[in-house]
Amino acid sequence: MTSEPLTTLRPLPGDVVGAVRLPAWVPKAAIASFLVASFTATWGGFMIAGLQLADMFLVMSLGVIGVLVVFGDLRFRIPWWLFAPVVALLACLLALSVVPIPDAVFGARYQPPFITPDSLVKALYWIIALVAVPLAAVACSALDARVVTWILACFLAGVCVSAMVALTDLTALTHIAQSIGYDSNNRRQPGLTVHPNSLGITCVIAAPFAVHFMNQARHHWLPTIALVILFGGALATGSRGTQAVLPLAVLAAILVSPHKKRVLGLLAGIAVAGILGGFFILQQLVLGFLGELLRFGGTNVNTGGDTERRMVTLQALEDISRYPFFGIGIEHIVEAHNIYLQILSAGGLVLAAGMFTYWFCALFSCWRAGRHGVAVAPFLVISIVAWLAIGAIENQLTDRLLYYTVGCAAALAAAHVSERVKRPRIRASRTGPTR
Repeated sequence: MTSEPLTTLRPLPGDVVGAVRLPAWVPKAAIASFLVASFTATWGGFMIAGLQLADMFLVMSLGVIGVLVVFGDLRFRIPWWLFAPVVALLACLLALSVVPIPDAVFGARYQPPFITPDSLVKALYWIIALVAVPLAAVACSALDARVVTWILACFLAGVCVSAMVALTDLTALTHIAQSIGYDSNNRRQPGLTVHPNSLGITCVIAAPFAVHFMNQARHHWLPTIALVILFGGALATGSRGTQAVLPLAVLAAILVSPHKKRVLGLLAGIAVAGILGGFFILQQLVLGFLGELLRFGGTNVNTGGDTERRMVTLQALEDISRYPFFGIGIEHIVEAHNIYLQILSAGGLVLAAGMFTYWFCALFSCWRAGRHGVAVAPFLVISIVAWLAIGAIENQLTDRLLYYTVGCAAALAAAHVSERVKRPRIRASRTGPTR
């Protein structure tokens, strides 16, 4: 797969007084660690000693970046908007510590059956996702301008691996999810993530990148196969939101593709292969439980989940009406099965303002980069918008895997600011042109 540089300029020149000349492999180690983190970001169900692989490599990358900043000549600009939700989170925590919510309120609330950490711990975990992941992406892009494309390629590949695990588990060829601790009484598959909905949302986020690489790659069949796997993973998750939004995200990506004929030709091949082979595979392997995976009808399979969603939605609306400014606490940030209700319920209007600023600036940074000829930028916009669209019916908000795309948007923003700062300014003569 080919990749285009974001800019010919590094965010800041490496002329730093007193900087130590570090070995050439040190910056490469920072980039490689973050790329491995991007590749394994969606493998939340696979842990070593209680730690996710992606988190281990993220910490490793941040550690090397710290060495390059403190002892080397690495300097980069951090987009200010990364800290907007952090300020909002701290304001909510401070407000609720000064004027806490009475215990009687929580006693009367409808509480979902899962257990979450307290507000401070949950806020700290979320801040890592909101800031640390994008910070690493910005720093790595300062070391090599091609890193954004590499991050997206690794993220797409990792999602495809997880989706393939879901498909092989669905067809009983493997039992990988069960072996790493996932237990369920239905056929919905999580792949290597912690829940089928998590796999579903990552398939949606990654699909526009597959279409991007279909436009860019020398070997077009690789991203084409990746897109087929993503659709298969979406089926295996049984997530209605995923199955509804994924085709729309792919269609939007096709519309912004610079080589629409090529992409449509590849997709036509996919359609023919699906007609000839897909129905046979479904009939032989999964036809008996297809109703559990395509859950758009009002069947008994959906009853429990839909009832739970109604209960948490009504509770979130009640929370918003009673505590509209600072919410009821960040520990309730994943309860409402709607990220917008969750934000307003847990952090009120203050947190909503911070998150709106965060998302708007990320999208604006991608749009601006697209105006300057960065080929991947429109696909980043579609990916983030698709996440925000599916968020209306899902609760994935604090997962670190969601913020690798935001990190790429932050890298585009940092590159644009640095290029603008380094562009020479020409002052007009006050006395007019010289004759």
